[in-house]
Amino acid sequence: MQTMTKKRIAAIITEYWDISHADVIITKMLEGFTMDGRQYTSTIDIVSMYVDKFPENDISRDLAAKHNIPLYGTIEDALKCGGKAFDLDGIIIIGEHGDYPTNEIGQILYPRRAFFEACLTVMVENNHIVPIYSDKGFAVTGEDVKWVYKQIKQHHIPFFSSSVVPFAHQYPASQPHPNGAPLHKMFGFAYGDVERYTYHTLEMMQSLAENRACGESGITAVRAYEGEAAREKLLGAEWGQLYRSLGSFINLIDIEKMPYSLTHPLFFEVDYVDGLRTGMLYAEQEVRDFACASQMYEDSEPFCTEFYLQPGKPYIHFGILVLEIEKFFHTSRPPFPVERSYLTSGALDALMKAIHHKEEVVTPHLRVKY
Repeated sequence: MQTMTKKRIAAIITEYWDISHADVIITKMLEGFTMDGRQYTSTIDIVSMYVDKFPENDISRDLAAKHNIPLYGTIEDALKCGGKAFDLDGIIIIGEHGDYPTNEIGQILYPRRAFFEACLTVMVENNHIVPIYSDKGFAVTGEDVKWVYKQIKQHHIPFFSSSVVPFAHQYPASQPHPNGAPLHKMFGFAYGDVERYTYHTLEMMQSLAENRACGESGITAVRAYEGEAAREKLLGAEWGQLYRSLGSFINLIDIEKMPYSLTHPLFFEVDYVDGLRTGMLYAEQEVRDFACASQMYEDSEPFCTEFYLQPGKPYIHFGILVLEIEKFFHTSRPPFPVERSYLTSGALDALMKAIHHKEEVVTPHLRVKY
């Protein structure tokens, strides 16, 4: 039997409670999980934790005590395990959930950059760069996204950041959109909190778009439409065919009436350097599916794909992600280029600005190739 040395990892977390992102990721690493009838035991050791906030429903203290994991009061102490030297093998940052301020354009200011910066300071001071997994994007604001990306490149940090949606089971699994095929247009749904869940839709679509012919060359501009303007965009000549195809695919009750039942319809457009265009409808209350319609050529029939998320525990899509995270810590190779999450984090910031300012936002900083 092959022996494996477990990697020693620190977890830096905003909040940790039942079905929080910390729970559906870190708890699987601590206690194992079953997927498709197979039992998995973690190949890494969580050896220290920093938790920023402790609400009444906190479970981090009990789990830390149960698994003999020290909880430290600062990120530096967590990375140094209470000592003077940093000698761990990797860092997990989970900057999601918690009572944090919201800025004027509606962005929840989770301390993802601050967490990353504290980790970077320790790594640089100790001349010891390790892989970092950051849950849900680089950072929140565009300036912080660009800063984090610059540091990743400058310090050659193995970095993995992602939504869980691209790792979910895809249906129909037997007929995926061919890698390397052209893409003319894509359409998908978003729901839930506008900022937090549109990010998932962006990641879902980017995970498919980046595999198109000639690869990825970046995003040039984004737009947002509200109310009747959003409905007109959705049902008009540009997007109507893809919307109706995807609506039929996920079995919407009434495809034509659904847009008029939305209390706050939003429609987003994203323009790519190579001419690809993507559209997204924010359809809270009516749609609870992550699904995408792709059109290879202008006159092609759309092809639809659903990314299926298990609606309750154990949230097995997070189990798939956990295995990828652990492999990343062993190999220092993320499952996709870091530029994917740079694009999705940056595009989300631009969309929030487009909603707030009610104008197109150009994105010269997102012209990246991979």
